[in-house]
Amino acid sequence: GEPLGLGNGITFPPNGSELKGCPETFSITFDEDRKVKYLSVGYVADRFEGNTNGAGAAVGIFNCIGLPFPSPGPLLKFAQWFGTEVANGGAHSYSTENVPSWWTNEDKASEGYL
Repeated sequence: GEPLGLGNGITFPPNGSELKGCPETFSITFDEDRKVKYLSVGYVADRFEGNTNGAGAAVGIFNCIGLPFPSPGPLLKFAQWFGTEVANGGAHSYSTENVPSWWTNEDKASEGYL
């Protein structure tokens, strides 16, 4: 198999794991022009199904292949900030600096997740 590319030239070697994800829900918010403005994924509907230890989205994939992923808390918050603001290697949705004006919730990135 091919290694999993994690961005910035970082890879994770194949280990033969087979992903059996748990059922997930997601939501999409559209703008006035019917373009996607916000996509939210990874909300697990049944954490007892699959082999992701009850996690959804990328975290479920990481759990399945044995790639460590930080639990909610200071380490996750730092990893999200560093990946977005310093290394620029992750999703910009974790930014607490570039939040669109339509976002009205006070929590941003992993804040409020605990």
